[in-house]
Amino acid sequence: MPQLHAKCFKYCLVALNLVFALLGLIILLLGVWFRFDPRTRSLFEIDENAKRISVGIYVMWAAGSLLLVAGFIGYLSVTRQYRCMIWIYLGFLILLFLIEMGVAIWAFVQKDQVIEQLQTTYAKTAASTTGNVDLQCMINAIHKTLDCCGYVNESGQQAGCSATAQHKDCGRAIEEIINSKLHIFAAVAFGIALVTVLGIILTILFQRSLKSSRVI
Repeated sequence: MPQLHAKCFKYCLVALNLVFALLGLIILLLGVWFRFDPRTRSLFEIDENAKRISVGIYVMWAAGSLLLVAGFIGYLSVTRQYRCMIWIYLGFLILLFLIEMGVAIWAFVQKDQVIEQLQTTYAKTAASTTGNVDLQCMINAIHKTLDCCGYVNESGQQAGCSATAQHKDCGRAIEEIINSKLHIFAAVAFGIALVTVLGIILTILFQRSLKSSRVI
């Protein structure tokens, strides 16, 4: 029976580690693509405020790399049954859980500042599209996605939109879309945290099962 339990924990952890590695690779590739793709690269070169957003990209790189490393170490430690590596893997999972909770708390606390930065970045991007095809395409995509156009300038007039029809300004649209999607972010964060906790529990159970079963 202990041997059967150990096998069950082993296969569950192998599947979980493959998921971790895949998620890490996807997040890492998305971060690299968004930072260096010609259509979005100019967004990080507009002003100092826009460059602050690049911190989010670096967080994506770090999170993706950590998930990828955790998946690799977990897969290797479980399949090879290296006790020392299993403890290292458990430490990675605990660190991941703490980071996830920290990022989620930070996102909710800094929500208003993030919205303000995005609104300011959009306004400066919309004002810098002259002669820049990449920025113009990106602004057009934002207008189409958010069903908005332009922004309200310091004079209280709509700017950054050539259309004569009245449109909702994108500053307000950005605020509305973020506020309306908070529950999705919370659900995703909770799901990832739940999977991480499941990994921690399975790792502890697998480590304990090894004491009762030498061969798996």
